Amino acid sequence: MAANLQPRGVPPLEQPSPDQSDSWTATRGERDETASRLRSRARRSPSRLPLRTGFRNFSGVATILVGEPGSKARPETKYLIHKELLTSASPFFAAALNSTFAEGMDQTVRLPEEKPEIFEWFLQWLYTGTLKTPAPRCNYIGTSNGATSVPHVPVLPSMHTLSELTDYDIRTDGDLRNSQGSPKYFLLLDLYALSDRLLTTPLSNHILSTIARLSESTNSVPTPSDTWILYDNIPTSSAMRSLVLDLFAYKKTDRLLESHKDDWHPKFLRELCVKLKRPGPEAIERHSLVAWRPTNWSTSKACELCKEVLQPGLSGDKCCACEKVFCGACLRQVGGKQPMPNDVSGCKPWTGRGMCLRYHEHADGEACD
Repeated sequence: MAANLQPRGVPPLEQPSPDQSDSWTATRGERDETASRLRSRARRSPSRLPLRTGFRNFSGVATILVGEPGSKARPETKYLIHKELLTSASPFFAAALNSTFAEGMDQTVRLPEEKPEIFEWFLQWLYTGTLKTPAPRCNYIGTSNGATSVPHVPVLPSMHTLSELTDYDIRTDGDLRNSQGSPKYFLLLDLYALSDRLLTTPLSNHILSTIARLSESTNSVPTPSDTWILYDNIPTSSAMRSLVLDLFAYKKTDRLLESHKDDWHPKFLRELCVKLKRPGPEAIERHSLVAWRPTNWSTSKACELCKEVLQPGLSGDKCCACEKVFCGACLRQVGGKQPMPNDVSGCKPWTGRGMCLRYHEHADGEACD
């Protein structure tokens, strides 16, 4: 979808003739001011335009210039994109291209601070609704005992190993993994930061689910360098920070944090310490609790928080998934925001419905399918 190529299956469309200049040019300060103005006018996007039926109404293209002219790190790259698809998915672009400002008049928007290679992942999602792409090959590094290893991304003890991954998962993840099968967390974090700036909430939700899935299937977590992207480029209140903190808190990462040769972001370490000392509501919400009452002492269990054995006939709550038991007194303490022990075993906050309820952003009354 670069300027000299038409997307496969997309008919060539005529570009609207600009009424003013061929492109929008401004100083960096003016660009930042304009970008801020556009975001303030935009609202979060509810969903992507259905591509199969949307093609019927596509009538024009917009020009998006990504990168800085003359820059070696971010060379400016020109993209011609179906306007209707772009504006339906991104309120930022809708505010720009449907306005009476320069961007709307000449149907050209510059993104000089963005990376073309990350913007192309946005286009991948825009036209297909997914970040998965077939991988041409997957090479794995063999060890002396014949097992496979995953370098670069920290792999934690127990749970999944690379040998347990299905060939389908590895092939369809494509460039989301490196040649050894390790997740490219840095790529997904950069894309999440771009999605936040473009206000594409469905893409942000998709990235959150993708990181959780990759972390669970490879039993890995982001690297120290990834935490610098997370804390320097992504807003403080983002769900991505909550997810990454939960990944470290609910996986066995203590030895990794202590022994890794690279430096972790200091704010990340501070927030992780606070979380481990005072777990949030996800400590209970991650469980699928139902009312439960032991009939005799042989079937009774101890409460996971106070460690007191529930007396037969007394009501408590039991998780349908991991079968942990909680007494009513402890659940009332948690509901009253009382401190509770740090229990990281059992259900994970990002599994099942917890992924949508805890991390995803939806309009009122909406939820994941």
